[in-house]
Amino acid sequence: MNILSLQRSITLKYVVALLLIALLSSASFYVLFKALEESKNTAYIVNISGKQRMLSQHIALALHRLHKDIEDSKINEGIVHNNILVQTLMADIKEMSEANRILSTGFLPNGSKVKLSRVLDETYFGDVNLKKRVDEYLESAYEIFKMSKHSDVDILIEKVDRLSELLLLDIDRVVMEYQEEGEEKLKDLRWLEVVTWVLIIIVLLLEVIFIFQPLTREIVDLYRKNESILNNLENEVLIRTMKLEDANVKLKDLALHDPLTGLRNRLTLEKDVERAISHERDHKAPYAVLMFDIDWFKDVNDTYGHDIGDRVIKEISKILKEAVRENDKVYRAGGEEFVILLNRIDYTDVSNIAEKIRKLIEQHVFSVDDISFSKTISCGLYHSSIIEGENVDHVLKLVDRALYKSKLNGRNRVTNVSLIHKK
Repeated sequence: MNILSLQRSITLKYVVALLLIALLSSASFYVLFKALEESKNTAYIVNISGKQRMLSQHIALALHRLHKDIEDSKINEGIVHNNILVQTLMADIKEMSEANRILSTGFLPNGSKVKLSRVLDETYFGDVNLKKRVDEYLESAYEIFKMSKHSDVDILIEKVDRLSELLLLDIDRVVMEYQEEGEEKLKDLRWLEVVTWVLIIIVLLLEVIFIFQPLTREIVDLYRKNESILNNLENEVLIRTMKLEDANVKLKDLALHDPLTGLRNRLTLEKDVERAISHERDHKAPYAVLMFDIDWFKDVNDTYGHDIGDRVIKEISKILKEAVRENDKVYRAGGEEFVILLNRIDYTDVSNIAEKIRKLIEQHVFSVDDISFSKTISCGLYHSSIIEGENVDHVLKLVDRALYKSKLNGRNRVTNVSLIHKK
């Protein structure tokens, strides 16, 4: 081999090595970037796909157990009989069918729509045709309830085993695909980084072995550059992870608070009241619940529109928060209804607070542009010293009845539960 040929060979190998490294780096960066961009997919889809895989094996196992029960009991009549195993099998078939519908269409039970990627769409409806195969698998499993001969059951079990083995491989691929598209795929991303790093090291070692010493420095420099790229990608993954954690915190906060007023919602109300009941029983710590309802609030919406109505609700929320103690909790229970939970307070103090709030709102003038008007509220008052609360529903029912009594007696007043409770 002459010098020119050697030079060409070395140059070609070096260029190929550089191209391989560039392609690996670009591919890893692109895959990581796209995966993070698409990480808004919810964990619900990942859970459903994993559950479908589990159900496919549960169904196969249940069929084997049912087959064994049939043989052991020497049943000669119809296969269908009422026992827990049959009920479990039917429930698994139904659940797997529903999971197949969700995963193949993207329509979730809460009404939202998840767009299937090209890979998943091809898997479910292309050559793999997973949607149809899952349906056929479930139909085959369901045939056991229609059979009356043991020989037919033996054939069915063999068919289901054959379908199950092939189906499991494709379902596993679907589960992995969903994991790559979901928020929980960060472990897979780190694995991808390791694979990329190993491939690059292999390329570098091949360069050291098959390319002359003068190229060693260039190879080392290339390795260092690529290592820097990987470090940058790790930092980017870390930053994205922190952003996702912050987003999850915000989503949790939204789930526990009313979006219009920022007050706690009914979900947190019930938990807090249950905690107050337990605390009162264990430590004799008195508590009170005030329930307010804006009088004739519908007239505001009908006369001025819902924007003005929302303004009224927000201003009343502000008055309620400012009128109570720092540790008291204010909730928007729904519509124009508000609840306040007050811990470690005696009856006299809570009565004064309720009356204070009633007067503050009665005296408050709601002004929006050239519109001015006043509103009143009705209140129901519950205190643990009056009636012992059995549970959350009992306490809220009592205070709601007291509120209703305030409405019946002319509104703009406070009624405690002792006036409506019949021992």
